[in-house]
Amino acid sequence: MALFFDAFILLFVGLGIFAEVRRGLFFALFDIVRVIGGIGAGFGAYSLCHRLFHSYTAGFIGFGIAALAVVMLVPAILWWLKANPAWGMTTFGRAAAGIIGLGIGLLIAAVFVPVLGRTRAGQAGVSHSILARPFLETMPALYYAADAFNLDLPMLNTRAIRFEDEGRAERAALVDRINYSRLDGSTCIECRAAVKFAGYHRRFEVAVSPEFVCPNCGRRSDGCQTFEGFHRMYGRCPVDVSDALGPIDCGVWPNDRPVYPRGSCPVDGKVLGPQIRHRTTEHIENWRVRSGLRPSPNSVLSVASVVNSISVLGLRPWY
Repeated sequence: MALFFDAFILLFVGLGIFAEVRRGLFFALFDIVRVIGGIGAGFGAYSLCHRLFHSYTAGFIGFGIAALAVVMLVPAILWWLKANPAWGMTTFGRAAAGIIGLGIGLLIAAVFVPVLGRTRAGQAGVSHSILARPFLETMPALYYAADAFNLDLPMLNTRAIRFEDEGRAERAALVDRINYSRLDGSTCIECRAAVKFAGYHRRFEVAVSPEFVCPNCGRRSDGCQTFEGFHRMYGRCPVDVSDALGPIDCGVWPNDRPVYPRGSCPVDGKVLGPQIRHRTTEHIENWRVRSGLRPSPNSVLSVASVVNSISVLGLRPWY
């Protein structure tokens, strides 16, 4: 599959150079306009259709129709005007057109490589492709650009809609893009310090995730270990989730120390009840050792499972 990606990139680059050299510099310059215009119109149509119909499918259909319309409209106008100046067909003009074709071919490949890399068949091959590797390394740049201009772009990353389903691929889905850079300074759930946005990082294949680091306690996360980020990502309060599940941790950037949210939530003011605040991770781990249970690596223990295990063993809980 890696050879497929290499051949795919070479094909688009080769076709781009051949087409522009054949048509000349004049048409190559207009191809820049129609490619940029097509992508811009496609993103605009995606944003509009997604907001109107609340459907990613409708957004992608709108993107394809708008982009194709612009790409086809420009050459139709030039044909109608019968524009084809001789200076575009000179040796210098064809050489310059070939350079433009190289750029257009690389741009098209940069768009399609991540899309194909998200498919089940392409996930294994894209990371081993020599030519695809530079495109993957530059993927975070798209996220920085989207944040800077606050664009509603069709991000291809999937994640769990509910925090409880983290790590379960079958429950992952496309979600609305979040401007994670604006969550810089959010409140850490462990020590309540203001976290720092550490940027976007490619974790594997085409998956890109934001990273937040607490300068006080060192807690890392994709935003889910902050009160504001948890609300933005899941539409729920981490206090409510911890009340039901127990101490929580990040599945993307694990800290290996699940915690309960400390203090009141700055978004909705919720706070864990006194009976929950006493169920600390230390209490849970001590109880598991005393009961002869051994914790599994990197696991997040739910309060419900602890209570059920206590009942089975015929022991009295500590609360």
